[in-house]
Amino acid sequence: MAVMDYRRKHGLDPSKDRAGSGLLRDLIIRPALKAGLGPAYVPLVLDIAFTQILRFVWLTSLFETGGVFETLNLNTDQCGVSFGLLQWSQKAGQLHRFLEVCSTREPAEWGRIMAGSSLAANAVLEYTSKPNGGLDPRGWAIDPAFELTKDPWRSKLQALGTSLPMQRVQLDLASEVYRAELARETSYAGKSTSERGFAFLLDLANQFGPTRVEREYTNAAQPGVVEAAILKKMEDAFTAMASLRFQPQVRARREFFRTTTLLSDEAPSAH
Repeated sequence: MAVMDYRRKHGLDPSKDRAGSGLLRDLIIRPALKAGLGPAYVPLVLDIAFTQILRFVWLTSLFETGGVFETLNLNTDQCGVSFGLLQWSQKAGQLHRFLEVCSTREPAEWGRIMAGSSLAANAVLEYTSKPNGGLDPRGWAIDPAFELTKDPWRSKLQALGTSLPMQRVQLDLASEVYRAELARETSYAGKSTSERGFAFLLDLANQFGPTRVEREYTNAAQPGVVEAAILKKMEDAFTAMASLRFQPQVRARREFFRTTTLLSDEAPSAH
């Protein structure tokens, strides 16, 4: 029934009830609403290999945004706008870095999306480079003209998320961030750490910051303590750090990475 409905909706032969090559081609070339990172979407639509590092990014993105490229958090945490797969934060300067990379790596697409604003397209780059991303202590823009939670900026940010060239930029930047953090983790956790262990640490660093993760790992990784026990100790420690209302979510997220069959307990063959 779903196949026939899709065919009818998009002008394909509705009498066929199977997903043939024509339907699959249509799925690939048709822009997706709320497109999500995944093992099929990345190689088929974006023409990018779904590497091991992207698997790590993908697993984190499932918790941050459900894997949806265009997701915006509109100051619910007093950090201004957080954007995209890894929820790059305006207050932390991560959103500025993403916007700057978009403007330099895909200048034509950047110009197309940012055109039509009463402010110069690159003015938002200058504004988000300010201390705390140009935000007051409550996460609102000090200059109302750059309140990114409102239009025209909100719509432009969403357009960056739906653009295929900018989705590739997101994947490139996320991969770069995770490769750098993976190198850091290898230096203190050791090359024998499993794929599960690295994924656990990468996700934790994205959520709580790499400095705290390294500190807690060092505390937990005493001589003779196996990796499974280290991860459980870290789960307990970071759950206790969270406020009471967020502790169930933190616990569930840590348990997922400790137990999911999507990850191996063997050391990864390549990073």
